[in-house]
Amino acid sequence: MSLRPLLFCCALAPWSTVQVYGQWDLHFDGTVPVTQQGNTLDLAWGGGINFVHVSDIDLNGDGLKDLFLYDRGQQYDKVITLLRTNGPGVMGYEVTHDYDHLTPFNTLHGWALLRDYNCDGKEDIFTYSQAGFSVFKNVGPPGSLAFEQFTYRANSNYISPSGAGTLANLFISQVDVPGIEDVDGDGDLDVLTFGLLGSYMEYHKNLSMELYGTCDSLAFEVRNKCWGYFAENFSDNSVTLDVECPFNVPAPEIGGGHGEMSDEDADSDDRAHAGSTILALDMDGDGVKELLLGDISFNNLVGLHNGGTVMDALMTAEDTLFPSYDQSVNMTVFPCPNYEDVDNDGKRDLLVGLAATSLAQNFESLWYFHNTGTDAFPVFDLQQTNLFQDRMIELGEGAYPVLFDHDGDGLMDLLVANFGYFAANSVYVGKVALLRNVGTGTAPSFEMVTDDYMNLSTSGIGQSMYPAFGDLDGDGDKDMYVGDAQGRIHFFRNTSVGPVASFQLEQPNITDAVGAEIDVGQFAAPIFSDLDEDGLLDMIVGEKNGNLNHYRNVGTNAVPGWTLMSENLGAVSTVEYWNATGHSVPFLFENATGDREMLLGSESGWLYHYGGIEGNIAGTWDLLDSTFMELRDGERTGLCLYDFTGDSVLDMVLGNFRGGLSFWRSDQASAINAPGTRAPNFSIVPNPASTSAELVVASVPPDAWWQLQNSIGQVVVSGALDGQRTTIDLGGLPDGVYLIRLLGSSAAGAQRLMVVHGTH
Repeated sequence: MSLRPLLFCCALAPWSTVQVYGQWDLHFDGTVPVTQQGNTLDLAWGGGINFVHVSDIDLNGDGLKDLFLYDRGQQYDKVITLLRTNGPGVMGYEVTHDYDHLTPFNTLHGWALLRDYNCDGKEDIFTYSQAGFSVFKNVGPPGSLAFEQFTYRANSNYISPSGAGTLANLFISQVDVPGIEDVDGDGDLDVLTFGLLGSYMEYHKNLSMELYGTCDSLAFEVRNKCWGYFAENFSDNSVTLDVECPFNVPAPEIGGGHGEMSDEDADSDDRAHAGSTILALDMDGDGVKELLLGDISFNNLVGLHNGGTVMDALMTAEDTLFPSYDQSVNMTVFPCPNYEDVDNDGKRDLLVGLAATSLAQNFESLWYFHNTGTDAFPVFDLQQTNLFQDRMIELGEGAYPVLFDHDGDGLMDLLVANFGYFAANSVYVGKVALLRNVGTGTAPSFEMVTDDYMNLSTSGIGQSMYPAFGDLDGDGDKDMYVGDAQGRIHFFRNTSVGPVASFQLEQPNITDAVGAEIDVGQFAAPIFSDLDEDGLLDMIVGEKNGNLNHYRNVGTNAVPGWTLMSENLGAVSTVEYWNATGHSVPFLFENATGDREMLLGSESGWLYHYGGIEGNIAGTWDLLDSTFMELRDGERTGLCLYDFTGDSVLDMVLGNFRGGLSFWRSDQASAINAPGTRAPNFSIVPNPASTSAELVVASVPPDAWWQLQNSIGQVVVSGALDGQRTTIDLGGLPDGVYLIRLLGSSAAGAQRLMVVHGTH
C-alpha cells in the first residue's frame, strides 16, 4: 500500500518520535547548502561514491554529455547520474535523481559500461549477465531516454585449434570489466577479455560489418586466443611479452604466430584467471589499440604498448607504473580505468575508479587525469584523487543520519554514523560526523563541523558506531547510547552544564536488568521510544539480520533497566527472500491520528514502512510498503525525518553505504519523479498470487506498458495495458518476489508481487 496520498506530517516530538500533519510528498533537493572548512559543497547531497565505473551519455537530450557513474556495492549496485551544466571543466555537473527508476538502471549488477553498438549516436548499456553480458538498446526518441533489452546474453563462436566452432556465451566474469571497443577499426564493437583459464587475452571479433554491412548486430567469433601475444604473470600483475600460443585458432586475425610453446609448458600453464579490468585505447596516434590493465590483487595500472598493426597486434613494451611519466596510479586494490571527456574540452581524460566492492579506499577513489595532449595522442596529468567526492558529503563507507540538537539552538543538527573510513592494511576507522544546522527554521543550511564527533574514533568501540539520544538519567538533557558492529551498545552520559552537549563514556557494553551484556548480533542500530507508554523510554534495536529487538525499560527515570521482550518485534523483517541478511535501521514517527508508524532502512536499500503498532506491541505489525515512495539511493540505507523547511511537512535525509546523504524536501506541490512521470495509482490483485494477477489502474495513461522483473532484474514478461484491468499470466514463473513496473511517457511506478503457486 503506497503512502503518497495517506501520510501526514510533522513536528519533532520527544524521543525520536515525530508527528505528521498535512499531505506528504517528497522530491530531491540538492540545493540545501552544506559547507566544509569554508568551502561550499555544490554536490553535497550526491550520496557519495565508493567503487565506480564511468561512462558518458546524453541523459536529457540537450546535446551535452552527462555522466553515468556505476557504483559496485557489496550486494546491490547503484547508478549515479550527473547532469552537465554550463559550469567550467569538471565543475560543470549537478546531481539528478530523475533517472533512478529508469529501466534497467536500478537492476544492473556486476559491471556496466555505456557504448554505442549500433552507431545511432546514442549510448547503449553493456552489463554482466550470468557468466557473460547483456545489452540494452537505447530506444528513446530525441530528448528522451528509454532502453529495451537487445540480448540477454551475447554469444560467440569459439574456434578450436582444429578450426571447429562452438557457439556459447561470450564468457566474462562478474568480477572482470572487459574491453568493449572497435579494435579492428571496421566500425562495429569488438570485445577483449581474459579467458576462463590462464592469463591470455581473447579477441572476440564482431562480424556485424562483414555479415550485414552495418554495425547494429552483435555476431562475435574468437579470432585470437592470445591477442597481443602477452601473458599476465602468475606471481604479480606484470606481463610476459612475445609469448607463444600453440592453442590459438587457425590463422588468427589481429596478431600473427610468434614462436611455439612446448607441450610441457602448455600443459603446465594452468593459471586460473581471477579478475581484471581492461581499457583499450590508442595512446600514440597510430590507429592501433594499446591496453591499460587493472588487477584484482594489485594497486597499479599496467600499460602495454602495441608495436604491431591493426591486423597484427603485438605488445612490445610495458609500463608497470602507468603513467610513469606522471604520478602513477596507486589505489589500494583493483583500479578500473575509464576514458571519457569529463571536463568538456573535446578530449577524453583518464578516470580511474575501482572495480572492488570492499577493502579499498572509499573516500578518495576516483582519480582524474586531465588529457593535456590530443584525443588521438593523449598525455595524462593527474589533477585530483577524489573527483566529485571533494564536493559531496563523503564519509567513506556508510552514512546513517541521526537527529540531535547538539548546540541547543533549537535547530536540528545531524549526526551521521558510518561503517568506517578505509585506512592502511585493510583497516576501517569508524567515526561519527557532525553537520551543524546553521540556517533557520524554514531554510536549513549545514556546516560539516567534524568527521569525528567527540573523538569517538578513539573510544575503542570500532566500526559502525550508531548513536541514539534520550534522557535516560532524568537530568533534563539527552544522553547518548552508541551501537556498534559487534552488536553491543555503549552508554555516554551528557555531562554538559550548558546548551552544547558534551559526552563522557559511562558504561561500555551496557547490561540488562540481570547483569548480562546486551548483544543483538551485529550492527546494532538503537532508537528510543516509550512503546508501552509507562513514562520510561524503551529501546528498539535494528541489526544485520533485518529484525528488531525490543528491550523494555524496567528501571526508573534516573536509572534505566533493560529486559529483552522480543528479538522479533512486530515480526518486522527487511530480509529479501534471496538474501540472508537485512541490516534494519529503524525510525519511528506518528501519523495524523497520533498512531506510531515506522520506516526502516535496509540492506537492499528499499525503505520498509510498518503500521499497526498501537496496542499491538507483542503482535505482528502491518507491512504497508516495502518500496516506500520508491526511494532507493543505494544499499544499506538509513534515514531520519524532520520538518527542516518549516512547512509542517516532514523532510527526509537518506543515507547509504556509499558514504553519502541525499535530501528529500516535502514541498506539497512537488513530485518525486521528473516532470511528466508522476506515478499513477495502480494495484496488483491478488497479492500474493499463483496462476495469474490483475494490474488495476484508475485511468489508463497514454502509451503506458508494464513489465515484470525477477530478483536479478531480468524482464520475464511484459505487455501493454488492456484497459483498467490487465491480466498477467504467472503460470510459468517460479515462486518468488517479483517487481512489476508501469512505464511510459506519463507513467512510472513499481510494486512488488509475490508468486506462490498453489495459494490464492
